[in-house]
Amino acid sequence: MFQLNFRPQSVQRHGEMPTALANQDKGKVAPSTDNCAEKQHIVFLKMHKCASSTVKGILKSYAKLHRLAIASPKYFRYDFCNKRCILAPFQKEFMEFPNSHPNMLLDHMVYNERALKEVFPHDTFYVTIIREPFAAFKSYFAFFQLDKLHKIKSRNPVKYFLEHHDNYKTVSNDAFAKQFGFHNPQKKDFSNIFRYIDSKFQLVMIAEYFDESLILMKRYLCWKLEDVLYTAINAGRYSYKYFQDESVNRMHRNWSPFSYALYDYFNKTLWRKIQEEGESFSQDLHRFRSMLKVVRKPISTVETKENVCNLSNFVNLNFY
Repeated sequence: MFQLNFRPQSVQRHGEMPTALANQDKGKVAPSTDNCAEKQHIVFLKMHKCASSTVKGILKSYAKLHRLAIASPKYFRYDFCNKRCILAPFQKEFMEFPNSHPNMLLDHMVYNERALKEVFPHDTFYVTIIREPFAAFKSYFAFFQLDKLHKIKSRNPVKYFLEHHDNYKTVSNDAFAKQFGFHNPQKKDFSNIFRYIDSKFQLVMIAEYFDESLILMKRYLCWKLEDVLYTAINAGRYSYKYFQDESVNRMHRNWSPFSYALYDYFNKTLWRKIQEEGESFSQDLHRFRSMLKVVRKPISTVETKENVCNLSNFVNLNFY
């Protein structure tokens, strides 16, 4: 077992491997997953604006390839919600076929352990993804055009919104908490909530470390590298996407403390899990990124190679 000597910050450059992982003990090799059975019962708690559409596409592509059943929302195309299309704690009645037992559930919902256990077997793999909170908020703000919705005329609508957030009660400051089933959590309860989530979800992916998260998921599911290949297109573009201002960041952190504490907790958890995988994780990651380079070439330039995979299995989905 390795000592965790890497201390991840709240945000790090996407795709950059920490020094501690790159230089870890070369003698450590994680157990092989070559002979383990592929897991095919999966609940994916799809978070808004956290690269979750790409993850859903990867899982959906695998399900289609293996002819697995995916639960469909009854009342709204992308959300397991009630008749008024409000995201409420999941109930099997929110599914198009409430008495069915699908292999996967991949859309937005509010986590409800009891109800999900009525639908899925005990060995189901639970996974979700979160994103650096300010980046997620800006993406959400742009996608739902909150400046137009609230008639904000400022040149910096995000800053203006945060300065006057008490005037906009329709926007939640704890969206992550609500999708996990917690409303207005108090700071004194954060640690217990995080431990609870950690005990129920085998993996909480981090959008800023998307490839690393995918490799970890692939290993936990006993899948192949080609099962998690993806291409990212139609990334969200908006003027303030890369806007950073310490005072504005501080306003958002003060407005949404749960999200930041949650992100810090599971960012550290992700890297602890990665280090536990040993040297072979780095090998998988390197090979995976080499495969991605082939995937992202124009189709006419891709050579057929046995060690890559069938291009028809690649997914092309939004990556916000």
